[in-house]
Amino acid sequence: MNILLRLILSTMLWASVLCSPPEAPAKDPALDVPYEPTSQGIAKEMLEMAGVTSKDLLYDLGCGDGRIVIMAAKERGTTGMGVDLVPRRISESRENAKAAGVTHLVRFFEQNLFDTDIRKATVVILYLYPDVNLRLRPKLLGDLDPGTRIVSHSHTMGEWEDDATKRVEGHDLHFFVVPANVTGTWRWADPEGQIISLSLTQKFQRVMGSMTVGPETYSLTDCSLRGGTLLFTVERTVQGSKQVFSFKGRVSGNMITGEITPGGPGQGANRWQATRDPSTIVSIAE
Repeated sequence: MNILLRLILSTMLWASVLCSPPEAPAKDPALDVPYEPTSQGIAKEMLEMAGVTSKDLLYDLGCGDGRIVIMAAKERGTTGMGVDLVPRRISESRENAKAAGVTHLVRFFEQNLFDTDIRKATVVILYLYPDVNLRLRPKLLGDLDPGTRIVSHSHTMGEWEDDATKRVEGHDLHFFVVPANVTGTWRWADPEGQIISLSLTQKFQRVMGSMTVGPETYSLTDCSLRGGTLLFTVERTVQGSKQVFSFKGRVSGNMITGEITPGGPGQGANRWQATRDPSTIVSIAE
């Protein structure tokens, strides 16, 4: 009787297990941008536009199956990191990295791109929507070092104009270089000890400003800012005659160091080093 009872109970238990409805598969999280794989040809061109090398640290924000990070590691020896919100995309990325033999160079994480620490990146890859690019723009401008390269598949950054555009397989690729923040008032002394003041305003990589020498103020022309390299010219009066001076400087925090080249014949370049008043800085992370 006990044996029969045990058999009945066991049969009932297995029947309950076998007849139980299967657990519903985990749903993908709600996404701002649906997954759309980048073609191999476009991926190669994105890496080419950014000039990616083995010295770079590449971040792909919304990496999908990890193909761009893996391609950079396999073909260029680049260290890279990819983030995505969808768990199966991260699983695919890790499996693909293992198959490509580059797990020592790449990492993939399931996380929100807006929460990702990108400060160490030298190259950032994007394939997002226009509105997401605009929401991400302040983070890119605020967290990344000047000179960091960004390539955005298909979509722009609004008022932040790209530095180059290339059409590939019917898609526009947009290349950006993160500009240094040069806003504010910079001062230095010329060889005669006269204080020179440089006042700069900035909209992304577009710079405007003026230079004050003694009682005279002069407008800057031909301003250019690429990463941390600033170029501009000034036409000013020296000993009663107008001269054009070309300035080139490398921005590092609150210091600019570079050369001034006078426009007159036979005149060599002079060094200049300006220091900024930190209280005059205006954020460009918009």
